[in-house]
Amino acid sequence: MKTNTTTVCYLLTAIYLLLPQPCWASFFEMSLKQDSIYTPGKVNLTMKLTDKAKIEGRYQFKVSVYMAGTLIRKQTLMVTGKEPVVFELMFPDVYARTDSRCRSELFIDEQFVEAKEKPLTLWPPIAPYPEESINNKKIWTFDISGKLQELFEDLEVEAADATFQTTRDFGTPDIVFIGQCLDPNSMRLITRRLKSVETKPVIIFLRQKQLLKDAKIEIPTENNRSQNVECDADCPLLNGLNICDIMNMVDDATYVKIKKEKDKNRSIDSYITEVMKDNKNIYSYLCTVKEKGQVTIYCQLPVTDNEDPRYAVLLNNLLRFADRISGSKRNQINRHSERK
Repeated sequence: MKTNTTTVCYLLTAIYLLLPQPCWASFFEMSLKQDSIYTPGKVNLTMKLTDKAKIEGRYQFKVSVYMAGTLIRKQTLMVTGKEPVVFELMFPDVYARTDSRCRSELFIDEQFVEAKEKPLTLWPPIAPYPEESINNKKIWTFDISGKLQELFEDLEVEAADATFQTTRDFGTPDIVFIGQCLDPNSMRLITRRLKSVETKPVIIFLRQKQLLKDAKIEIPTENNRSQNVECDADCPLLNGLNICDIMNMVDDATYVKIKKEKDKNRSIDSYITEVMKDNKNIYSYLCTVKEKGQVTIYCQLPVTDNEDPRYAVLLNNLLRFADRISGSKRNQINRHSERK
């Protein structure tokens, strides 16, 4: 009788799996703590049975990890009740970006039931900023969280902390990074100081929830989510990032809304754009605004949210982009001085 019951269970399971299933009808959930890590680094893959897993039997997860298309680990893990099953693996150093994937297969009494996969990107350890030209530039960071300062230390780039008044009072910057989600009072403080600087620095606004009204740029609060995104993948600001990286970062980002104006002294270049049926405005996640010699970069993608290597790549690109603009402006000033 038990054999017949087991056979019926397997038959019902097979029929169930052949039927079209809604996205929630799964026997287990699988998650990666991080899908992009520096190496050497540890990966934690967690599997947990859902309420759909009601069939009696011996449950097993068979985990496979592939690195650059090659199977590097295969392990079977037993399931005890509804407790999560955690698989850990330490990856050694890689010398270049390496695409990997983690696959988990659920078996009940050695019968395959379901499989899930998660992509994983491995990165070499963070490297110092390679351009020597940055040594001649004065960089300010205005970030009350202090995370930008830490990142620049990792890049071995000297940057002055402009949250301190002595820095703002006795220095003139070439490049200014304004940290994420700055409060209005702090925003007024730093922008007031920058307006008084004769040689206009390159300013990079990392993602904000709101901007000052005189910026002529707003961040809409309603329906501000990616729907139809157009991306200039060849833009230097996106070097080292592929379309999946970019879309993952855009997914939780909000765009800025910039009014188009017929002004020969103002130009806007958007590199990641939310396409809208609106001819009067530009909706952008990453753009530069040039106006009367001032170059401002608005980056609504995450940069200091966590230790995701993709964010460090973006910060490196922003720094290199600003470094070159600043160098070009300095050369123009020098040539103008020589003519005099």
